[in-house]
Amino acid sequence: MNDFHAVEPLRFWGPPTSKANFCEMDYAISRYIAEFINSLSNIVYVIYGIYGLRKLKLRDNGDLLRALPYWGLMAVGLCSFAVHVSLKYNTQMMDDLSMHFATTPVLHRVLTANSTRRNSITTAILLGSILFSLIAYHMLADELVLHSVSFVAAITLIGVYSMRLVNTRTLPGSAVRREIWGMVRFGAAIFDLGYWLWLLDQWACALLKDIREGIGLPWAFLLELHGWYVSDPHP
Repeated sequence: MNDFHAVEPLRFWGPPTSKANFCEMDYAISRYIAEFINSLSNIVYVIYGIYGLRKLKLRDNGDLLRALPYWGLMAVGLCSFAVHVSLKYNTQMMDDLSMHFATTPVLHRVLTANSTRRNSITTAILLGSILFSLIAYHMLADELVLHSVSFVAAITLIGVYSMRLVNTRTLPGSAVRREIWGMVRFGAAIFDLGYWLWLLDQWACALLKDIREGIGLPWAFLLELHGWYVSDPHP
């Protein structure tokens, strides 16, 4: 059995300064990685991004606007990896801001899918102004509530407008529409599962830590629920 509390871990990055610290024993595996599982699970974002870019290239459809969301997804993975490795304030800000920089271009794309160039530019200016206002406030106030609410709002708008586009660009009862809605239901189920695992990781943190210590490594990794949340394909 592995005793997570046997010795005080050596911290290569020093004491944590990030506002967020998840339910994983810090530096339990390596003195160079604060949260081992939470760090490694973010590699999934990079894999998703590379896969998407490869698919675009195979379709000869790899222009910057289409590729930007995949680059943004990879950036989120790398920035989130950095904060879980170090638990530092500056890397937390990188992680928080990368989420907004990744979702805003996608939001602009779905909002302006059927718009004129003039409306597209106007929407871009409006979204950019809102984005930089949120960033400025988040960095000055060092808070997580508005950051989380605004991110969820952006994801919700992307989902709603994406479904509208599906319904306007596919025929009722067509195989294409059924296939897309099948993917939507699967994605929603996976997202909901990951979200509840994340909540459970917060609500039952003390219990989970006791169980992990009791069963030891490597089985304790299975109860790193935030890591499972990160690695599921949620937005």
